[in-house]
Amino acid sequence: MKTRVKSYELRVMSYSSKGFTLVELMIAITITVLAMAAVYTSFIVQQRSFTTQDQVAETELSSKIGFDMLVNDIRTAGFGYPDDENPVNGFIGAINVTDGGINNPDTLTLVSGFRQIATLQNATTVGSNQIQICYCTAPPCSSAQFNTANRSNLSIEGLTFATINAIIVTNPCTAANPIILTLDRDITNSIPAGRPVYLVEDITYQISGTDLQKVVAGGGAGNVDTIANNIDDFQVACAIDTNADNLIDDQNLNGKIDPLDYISPPLPVGAKVLAVRVNLLARTAGQDQTLDPNTKPYFATGIILENRITPDTDRFRRRIWSMEVALRN
Repeated sequence: MKTRVKSYELRVMSYSSKGFTLVELMIAITITVLAMAAVYTSFIVQQRSFTTQDQVAETELSSKIGFDMLVNDIRTAGFGYPDDENPVNGFIGAINVTDGGINNPDTLTLVSGFRQIATLQNATTVGSNQIQICYCTAPPCSSAQFNTANRSNLSIEGLTFATINAIIVTNPCTAANPIILTLDRDITNSIPAGRPVYLVEDITYQISGTDLQKVVAGGGAGNVDTIANNIDDFQVACAIDTNADNLIDDQNLNGKIDPLDYISPPLPVGAKVLAVRVNLLARTAGQDQTLDPNTKPYFATGIILENRITPDTDRFRRRIWSMEVALRN
């Protein structure tokens, strides 16, 4: 009896020392693969979500910066440039809008004294057509920011407008040897020394490809800056005054000023622009593969900005910036 028990115990020990069976290994491998697949799937989902949110944040930030620059320049339009003055590089008036046509972005050109380029070295002399300015704070002096061609229009203090006919530059630029500008008209009022002199120039906002560009002072390759990428559309509408009462025309005759009183270009001849509605449509750099286009709010109709339709049936995420801006000048 004892011998049989020992034999049974040996057989049990012999069986148990063989390890896992093939079935057990297959089950363990299957569970491991499923766990790894779940972890990998979760990682991919999180990675895609992070990439999408990163692109959305980048689109929000970059397009908002470009939009704010545009809005600030619109508010400044017309500073130092009277309505009845000569054209600046072919543009008349503070606001010039070019209609891009059906399903094309608009182009907006602003005329204003956007930047100070000098100060008066000496007080102006009434009846003289010359002013003396100090362009720099230390020699050698340069007049690179103005000329007698496409950078020839100035505004002193934002009140006196004139065009440069001739420039006399002396080096070094000192109080005894200032830059002398000959203007197209006589100075009619006395302006003290030290007052700012602004360059009245044209700035054009346009879409090139998918970039929002800012073209400064007459254009040229060296004066083009890209201020926002991945822009689908840029549209402008204007609230105008056609009867010289300095009030926005009630286009729909409902007795109040509302969004329907803004009209798209071309504008009536002689109309004065009092406010501008500007629209910018930005999108992410890449498509969101997890996004179902059918769930997008503009999937059926497309995004309509001033009668121009941008289809929204892809997987790009888009952001619309829109603002009505009253002109200060």
